[in-house]
Amino acid sequence: MASRHPLTLLWRRLRERLQPPPIATTEELKTFLEQRAALIAQKCAIDYCRGKTGLASYALFTEEPFLKALEVCRWETFVTVLGDLVIVTEGYLRPNVAAEQHARLHEALLALYSEVLAPLPAPAHRPDGWGDAIAAFTLRMKTVGRGESKRALDVADHSAKRLFDTLPIHASMRALDKEVVYGAVRFRMIAVSQEMQRRLCAADLVGRLLAAQNVTL
Repeated sequence: MASRHPLTLLWRRLRERLQPPPIATTEELKTFLEQRAALIAQKCAIDYCRGKTGLASYALFTEEPFLKALEVCRWETFVTVLGDLVIVTEGYLRPNVAAEQHARLHEALLALYSEVLAPLPAPAHRPDGWGDAIAAFTLRMKTVGRGESKRALDVADHSAKRLFDTLPIHASMRALDKEVVYGAVRFRMIAVSQEMQRRLCAADLVGRLLAAQNVTL
């Protein structure tokens, strides 16, 4: 039986934090992208709102209209960051794919994007679900293969704009904070991109993504 001594469990958690496991399967990639997109959306939205409102944030975070608007911001930022992280993933995987297989890789990543969103509940402000987001991302992916691979800084401002535009703080109050918000998103996108680069088993992932695409063809 595996040891359950508290120090053993503590060491295991510390080791996983310092040496996180590789991302070698499509399920591991889906989990990584979903968790990191949620982290960026949550942290950037809430940190900005708390910092902007200071001591008043305690009361603000109990008001239903604010909380509903914050939910819209978090969901819309999440779905945008998710797409941008998929594009960054494509950049890391592309060198492991022959030119004639680029289209299949794109289709596999589009499917992955849809698979992350499919089990999520439709937010109150999106009664029809995620169809329009998937359609918009499909159009974006068509342009990804043209030119150089995209990196975090190439896409971060796309996510930052969506966050900034949906923040539950009146536009007149946040007008001068655009660079602060954009900078926060850039910082976290770069950090996630660097973690992704360290952990991706690109060759294994490409093989599994393309194999899954063969099954669906």
